[in-house]
Amino acid sequence: MRSLVGPVPEPAERVSSALRRCPRAALSLPSGPGAVPAPEVGLVHQVPGTADLWVSLPMADAATIGVGGVRARLEVLDEIIGGAAEGRCRRIVVVEGRVELPGVRAQRRTAGEIARDLPDPVLLDVGTGVALVRLRAERIVLTDDDGVTDIDPEDLATSGPDPFADLEGHWLHHLNDPRCQVVPRMALRVCRCLPAERPLLVGIDRAGVDIEIVGRDGRIHRERLPFAEACVGVTELGTQLRLLAGGSRYPLDRAALRP
Repeated sequence: MRSLVGPVPEPAERVSSALRRCPRAALSLPSGPGAVPAPEVGLVHQVPGTADLWVSLPMADAATIGVGGVRARLEVLDEIIGGAAEGRCRRIVVVEGRVELPGVRAQRRTAGEIARDLPDPVLLDVGTGVALVRLRAERIVLTDDDGVTDIDPEDLATSGPDPFADLEGHWLHHLNDPRCQVVPRMALRVCRCLPAERPLLVGIDRAGVDIEIVGRDGRIHRERLPFAEACVGVTELGTQLRLLAGGSRYPLDRAALRP
């Protein structure tokens, strides 16, 4: 099977996108005797221009954070959202640092600021059943198909999520629909004939797409299909997806409309 290896977002951008989506995460805090499961996190928001993160926790768990903060470990599972591959983990992000608990008034003010960029129902409960804590990142580790990569907090601070991080799930749900033939057409770029099992689109970003194909050996092969041009908007993304599927640059052949 011929492999197409194209440009991919930098590791820091992949981390930022995973934190933005945050489908499943947990924050490990110091605990007393006995094993206590890490509380689940409902929302992660990167503070603009820094590597610090605002993390939502159940109020009871946040109450264990004393004055001056405590050491903590955030683990984010970047699971696929949307489509037949939903729930499959494609990368893990671990952030270690010091977590601090601001006052309730500061938390609510911060929740309002976050909502302008990342509206989430979790923010409505801040100050009642949910607390916002600030995690000051000191060590960031990304684990994905490329292996294990240490991310400099400064790189995360100057990076940002992929422009389609919020919309990726909708695109995956639509394109992986059995009635849509875009993904099978893309798969023909990396295999001469389609396997019996339908190929799956498992990732979309500004630089290309990730597709999974079941080979003749029964094993899953992940292939990277790069775009001809990086995308910054939905219109450009639609154009590049059509081109990968063997279509024209425009929805209609404009050349045929010319006199």
